[in-house]
Amino acid sequence: MVVSEASRHALYAELEHLLGTEHADTLMTNLPMESTDQLATKTDVGRLEEKFDRLEAKFDAFAAEIRGEIREMHKLMHDQFRNYTITMVGAMTGLTAIFGVIVGVLG
Repeated sequence: MVVSEASRHALYAELEHLLGTEHADTLMTNLPMESTDQLATKTDVGRLEEKFDRLEAKFDAFAAEIRGEIREMHKLMHDQFRNYTITMVGAMTGLTAIFGVIVGVLG
């Protein structure tokens, strides 16, 4: 049930008439402004906290998995760079040797 501002004002006026201004103010201060189906309870907040905790655990697990994947990729790249360097040094050494033989034969 949605309570209009006019009906809240009428209730206040009646409470003020019956109880006095101070008591009417106290009572109206403690009544929710919204319909009670829009208010969150401690149970609702607790459920949200549990969901956030589970979500945080999933994110932590995902982050750990990503860090592991990055470490693995780094190792693979390091190995490939090492192999490329060894191959290039070997090729350059071989070409230098062949060039030396050619120069020796022709020279």
